[in-house]
Amino acid sequence: MSISRLLALSLTAILAIPTFSRAQDQPPPSPTRPGEAGTRPGAEARPDIMGRVTTVSPDGKSLTLTPAPRPGPEGQPPARPQPVTVTLTDQTQLLFFGVSEGEAKPAPGLMAMVWLDQGAKDQAARVRFMKREGEERPDVQGRVVSVSPDGRTVTVETREEGKPGGKVDLHLAPYTQSLYYNVPANAAKPTPDYQVVAWLEKGSKNTPMRIRFMKNEGRDVPPTAPPPAPAPARQ
Repeated sequence: MSISRLLALSLTAILAIPTFSRAQDQPPPSPTRPGEAGTRPGAEARPDIMGRVTTVSPDGKSLTLTPAPRPGPEGQPPARPQPVTVTLTDQTQLLFFGVSEGEAKPAPGLMAMVWLDQGAKDQAARVRFMKREGEERPDVQGRVVSVSPDGRTVTVETREEGKPGGKVDLHLAPYTQSLYYNVPANAAKPTPDYQVVAWLEKGSKNTPMRIRFMKNEGRDVPPTAPPPAPAPARQ
């Protein structure tokens, strides 16, 4: 094979790489329900039901969702929709997003998007479950005031309505999920003056399942603090 032919083949391969990469980055189109009108080929239809799972039957074959409140007429409170019960069959496609190991199953608290079988009122063809981490209100939030020498216990000065409250000792277990935000290099560890939000283990008063540390950016400084005096003018 001539050198010019080799160069041409190499150039073709190089130009094809970005196209292949873009194709790999695109998610595959979600299937639509057969015969659904008004849906472009490959496009995903709008879910028939969206809401939070409130109960799951003992056999796992049905679940009850509470849809989000719908906006009411101007000046009126939002309308609260009635709970909806959905039936799952062996053919129902279940997909889970944002769940931990062993949690890929219908459970109360998960958000759900439901596509019903064609012509059905409550039988699901597909359901997407999503765990929105940290969506629930944290059990503890405040500022780290001290950390034990081994780094496993942090004392937090809590905040109530923007004002300092009491203090609580949080014991970090081996399974506690700790994440850090806005911290400099090599500073991802419990540190005094970091801001904290924590979600406690069920039934515990001081052991978090999840905890988030954020570097304090001075937001606790009272806004009425006097500004520094200006430097004297140079003569």
